[in-house]
Amino acid sequence: MDTKKINILIVAVFAIAFSYSLFWFLRSVFIYQYAFRFRFLSSYTPTLLGLTGLIIFITSKFKRSNLLRIYMCLVIISAPFSALFYIKIFQGANSPFLRPIAIPWTFYVSLFLYLSSLITSIVGLRTLSFNKRANLSFFNDENEHTAQFFPAPAGLRFANRLIDAVLILFVLWVNAPTILSYFQFGYSIPPQVYFLLEIPFLLFYYLVLEGIFNTTAGKCATNTTIVNMQGQRPSFVQILGRTFCRLIPFEAFSFLGESARGWHDSLTNTYVTDSINREDFEMNEFTLDAELNNNTNANYYSAG
Repeated sequence: MDTKKINILIVAVFAIAFSYSLFWFLRSVFIYQYAFRFRFLSSYTPTLLGLTGLIIFITSKFKRSNLLRIYMCLVIISAPFSALFYIKIFQGANSPFLRPIAIPWTFYVSLFLYLSSLITSIVGLRTLSFNKRANLSFFNDENEHTAQFFPAPAGLRFANRLIDAVLILFVLWVNAPTILSYFQFGYSIPPQVYFLLEIPFLLFYYLVLEGIFNTTAGKCATNTTIVNMQGQRPSFVQILGRTFCRLIPFEAFSFLGESARGWHDSLTNTYVTDSINREDFEMNEFTLDAELNNNTNANYYSAG
């Protein structure tokens, strides 16, 4: 399936999913008092984020996907918690020890739309992220062109880290009650529970998003990407090393130095740099090749 068809599929699936989600949100607001609780309202923040990103994606003719890709990241990393939620519902409906719970048809519609959104997020994030290339600068050296990239400055690196941290904490905060209720720990959440969940979830977050999609929510927001020393996509071993290096104490502050390069970069020979769409990247190469040919012809004619 080509990129255009994938983009149309993304728009169709998310348009239906967001419409369904907003319908139940508005229904809850007008009927139930709990709809005004902060936790309930915040649970619809991803829907508003994704809807805004989808509108920008459509109006830009599929060019601007940063906000929509952030939403896709959120759907993908929330998948384990969503799976626990649906498993708990099915267990309650089929438990031989408890009074069976009747599952309404709306639950199956919700499950179908969730699975559709998850699959679309996986396919869409991989397609849209792989459409991004490192913003390489080309130089003409004796009729040969070489490429060079410039590492992202400290400000962008800080923004990446901050956005990723906020997203990790948000997902844990929204889904922690589901985890605890599934394992029958009740809904009272001590602060240390978040700390215990944060470490494995942080590893899961970076291994999945960087290892499979070569991006994170922060990098989607700042339009940056990960590269190796040759300006290409790093190997999974390098991604694995980057992920576990993040557990080094005070590693989060290591990129604030003069080189703006964290330990998880320097120890794995990776960089974070600006990215551009593949079409713009290929246009840069085409323009450079044309300039090289013109220079070569000019030298030939002047020599004659």
